[in-house]
Amino acid sequence: MIENWLEYQIFEKNLLKFVEVVDTVPKIKKALSYAITAGGKRSRPLIVLLSGKMCGGNYNDVMDLAISVELIHTASLVHDDVIDKAEKRRRKQALHKKYDIALAIVLGDWLISKSVELTSKYGEEIIKDFSQVGMMMSEGEVLDFYSVKEPFDEKDYFECIEKKTAALFAYSARSACKIVCDDRKAADKLFEYGLNLGLAYQIVDDLLEYTRALDDKYSIFESRTLPQIYEEKYGKNEVIPKVTEKMVEFAEKSFRALSYFDDCEEKKKLAKIANFMTYDMVKRHSENRIIF
Repeated sequence: MIENWLEYQIFEKNLLKFVEVVDTVPKIKKALSYAITAGGKRSRPLIVLLSGKMCGGNYNDVMDLAISVELIHTASLVHDDVIDKAEKRRRKQALHKKYDIALAIVLGDWLISKSVELTSKYGEEIIKDFSQVGMMMSEGEVLDFYSVKEPFDEKDYFECIEKKTAALFAYSARSACKIVCDDRKAADKLFEYGLNLGLAYQIVDDLLEYTRALDDKYSIFESRTLPQIYEEKYGKNEVIPKVTEKMVEFAEKSFRALSYFDDCEEKKKLAKIANFMTYDMVKRHSENRIIF
């Protein structure tokens, strides 16, 4: 669905052009091309483009932000796969398995540095926000890694996924608004949209992993997630309904945040992204014992 959108095609064209012309050493470029062409929904950069246009700008106004968001997201996946000893990502060999761990770590560092450089054109506030979300993602990764080594309850889980996953969604939407207009309430509402979407999405992803419905990634290390916490707390039969209830709670908050904005094509597409990443994901995997 999303792959047919004009915004997706515009972003993909710009991202591939970025990879083609970027000036770096051959090994970094080879690894960069492998990581970027591995696929993905591109949901975060699409949220940037759609939020920016909905708030009065155009795609060119926020394209470098959209690319920077995809780069730091890719860096987090590359580093995450090293930490988790992942074998594959999106049905392809994980980058550190395709090449080696050293190149994967360095590529992740390069991606983060490049993403910050791309945001520099937008001024101090955007750079600070971007740096803050990068630190939050790192903190979330640490919480995630130690979730199986130390006490880790429901409160810890939500802190972890807010930092590791939801923060970048929230930043992507809010910063796009800040770049093109001065409507701070609109920026706050887009932050709510992104934050709650990110929380709902991570809950869905963890639920699908818990039920073994996902076959596009495999890791030796698996962190502690909400379904496991709820299984211990409520029993196995209550896991799916209680986790799904939490997903719905955050998904509906995401939809409600969009009610601030006038009806337009961009608003409809932002709602479709939220639906695609929550309700639709659950329904697509209904044959894998997830009942919704």
